[in-house]
Amino acid sequence: MVSRGAGAGPPEAGGGAGASVAVSLLGIDWEIAGFGAIIGAVAAGVAGLLAHQAPLQLVLPVAVGAGIGGVVGFWLARPLKRDLSELNTYAALLARGQLQAEPPTGDGGGEFKYLMRQLAVMAASLAAQVEALRRLADDRVRLAERAERLSVVEERQRLARELHDTVSQELFAIAMTVGAVRRALPQPAGAAAEQLGLVEEGARRAQATMRGLIRALRPVELGGQSLAAALSALLEDVEARQSVAVHAELADAEAARLSPAVEDALFRIAQEAVSNAVRHGEPANLWVALSCHRRVAVLSVRDDGQGFDLDATPGHIGLRTMRERAAEVGGQLAVQSQPGQGTTVTVRVQDVGAGNQAGEKAGEEAGGGAGGRQEGNA
Repeated sequence: MVSRGAGAGPPEAGGGAGASVAVSLLGIDWEIAGFGAIIGAVAAGVAGLLAHQAPLQLVLPVAVGAGIGGVVGFWLARPLKRDLSELNTYAALLARGQLQAEPPTGDGGGEFKYLMRQLAVMAASLAAQVEALRRLADDRVRLAERAERLSVVEERQRLARELHDTVSQELFAIAMTVGAVRRALPQPAGAAAEQLGLVEEGARRAQATMRGLIRALRPVELGGQSLAAALSALLEDVEARQSVAVHAELADAEAARLSPAVEDALFRIAQEAVSNAVRHGEPANLWVALSCHRRVAVLSVRDDGQGFDLDATPGHIGLRTMRERAAEVGGQLAVQSQPGQGTTVTVRVQDVGAGNQAGEKAGEEAGGGAGGRQEGNA
């Protein structure tokens, strides 16, 4: 965006300047030839006068001198015209924003080559500035997106706190009060006790639902756990709260130890995929698999629920969020679903940072061991 803006403004002005210079260059060889002819004629005339020739006798030497001077001037002007034409073409390319164009070599002397080198340095500097502006614009967009996500997270945390401190507490108080009233009724209480029992049961169900909403609103963090351990805790919570059978095949905690950014992205993708499956798919079974081999992590979430038509929901916010999280860590996310056949979400990430972390950790351990040996020797 920035690079187009930098190259879009000057072309008209640069093109006009290039055209005017080209027009003026058309006759430069003839101009120099004429100047050479004048010098040759003057030189021949002066030489004739010094030789005390008669004026009529000077006509032929002056004509010959003018001819020789014109031919020599025209011949000397041709390389200069070629160099200036190449310079004109190169300047027009720079004016149109083609900063990577190769500068001409030219046939001229050191001054021309020095001028070309200076123009090439200027073009490289302009190209670097344009690239820096583009990166700055990209960074600004990313920062704006991150600020938006953080504001959404803060708002969700605020709503979770408000619901916990108000509605959840009120539901708990209602359930406790109704239970106390039901137990205080004289026996047999009959229909009144039965109705109070239904009210108490409804209040407790509403309280459980509210706890689930609060849990969904709060962004779950890994909290220092490995990805496999955090997924296991998430799936246990889902199986306890929802009527769905969870089947997990999770890699060993040490084998699946990835870089923090990749672990966080995969965990949030799994959380979103599981939440979408339970809320929208109404499945009886949920399969979650995590594997990690040679720093390539593969996460799969599959259900046997209702499924959906991918073409009918191309801009679904949940799918878009998962794709964005996968792209942020250089991963690829694929979704397979058909109505009545369930949904499968698969994300594959090659974690380059995990190897670096492992190397750093090994280096630290080796350094610590060396330090221990040195202390022991001392």
